[in-house]
Amino acid sequence: MMVKDKKVSVIGANGFIGKHLVYYLRNKGCASIDCYDVVPCAELPNYHCVDLTDREAVETINLDVDYIFMFAGLTGTYAGFEAYEKYININELALLNLLDAIRRSEYRPKVIFPSTRLVYKGYDKPLKEEDEKESKTIYAANKLACEGYLQAYHESFDIPYTVFRICIPYGNLLSSDYSFGTVGFFIKQAKAGNDITLYGGGTIKRTFTHMEDLCYQIVEGAIKKESNGQIYNVGGETLSLRQAAETVAKKLGTNVVSVSWPERDLRIESDHTFFDDTKIQALLGGMTYKRLEDFSKDI
Repeated sequence: MMVKDKKVSVIGANGFIGKHLVYYLRNKGCASIDCYDVVPCAELPNYHCVDLTDREAVETINLDVDYIFMFAGLTGTYAGFEAYEKYININELALLNLLDAIRRSEYRPKVIFPSTRLVYKGYDKPLKEEDEKESKTIYAANKLACEGYLQAYHESFDIPYTVFRICIPYGNLLSSDYSFGTVGFFIKQAKAGNDITLYGGGTIKRTFTHMEDLCYQIVEGAIKKESNGQIYNVGGETLSLRQAAETVAKKLGTNVVSVSWPERDLRIESDHTFFDDTKIQALLGGMTYKRLEDFSKDI
């Protein structure tokens, strides 16, 4: 199955991953891409401003497509406790508004949704999709709820979906600004001439996925029929936070230092969360991931 024959809508197209998905889809010759976000953007094709918390506004989204990449939302950890209504509205009500619009339409586009490592109870082992879950933040609770909403609308109204749980994305295919996420934080500290600081020494392990590999897994996995109604861990390279920080520090000539955990942050820390990628590898027929060590040569 080829993505170039498909029509898609990308919601949250002005976000970091959303922009990369549009870039990937365009490079693959996707037949039609409609882009949506809440803030204006002149860079993206067929761009429309839409407030997903407004049911009438959601009615303007083009549902006559093969796939809807629903990548709008708020991220964050402790911030959700300070603004829980905003997190629920943007991260949950928005998806429900979209699913309800699809339910009442004649169309059944497949909804592609990003979840997170934060839904898992952390263990020092590769986590499988069915492993134990927990919610230490409002954001994690939002994602688990949304996974449930997708399943519910799939069972009752035949709305197809696929969920991809993402751990630590890094890299940037759009510019030389590598300021996104954990690795971006390391780079920013090092380029400012500062030591890279890690809570507790950075022994916690994560799955690091380059943006090119991330887009490949999400798009190529989504278009496969057997992914309907399924949840997949996005694969990548397993490293401790310290290993990742030392890779950046070595290239930029700085040090990695351990600092104590603030009590507030320690309470919501999920411990080791790195993925068993057996399921996504089977879906895609195998793939080799980009390495942070190779990426670091160009920063």
